[in-house]
Amino acid sequence: MDELSLYKHKLNITVRFSDLDAMAHVNNATFLTFLEEARFAYFGVVLKRDKDILNLEAIIARIEIDYKNQICLGDKVVVYTRCFRIGEKSGDIENLIVVENGNENKIAAAALSKLVFLITNSVFQFLFLMM
Repeated sequence: MDELSLYKHKLNITVRFSDLDAMAHVNNATFLTFLEEARFAYFGVVLKRDKDILNLEAIIARIEIDYKNQICLGDKVVVYTRCFRIGEKSGDIENLIVVENGNENKIAAAALSKLVFLITNSVFQFLFLMM
């Protein structure tokens, strides 16, 4: 999986029993929670912000998720994050949700989040995401 090298940030996720649906798979809505946790961790590292500071001067306008494989209780899940595009008023964050099993990794989902900047000056803050 050479494409993982394109992602500068990764976050380990613990799958909880409450994340599961009736089929004992991680519920599709829980994937959004995984993305949210990864996005805030990414911003914390890249923008050097405390986890308690939530004013990122941007909102999520759209999230697209392509579900590729199931996630089950006990799976080792890692969310990879990168900034894909920065525009004048918006930016795109890409994520891969991966189930790691020794040397074998399988992509459980690929996601694209579109952020809209509330204050134009905040674009300069997001330029750091490209580093």
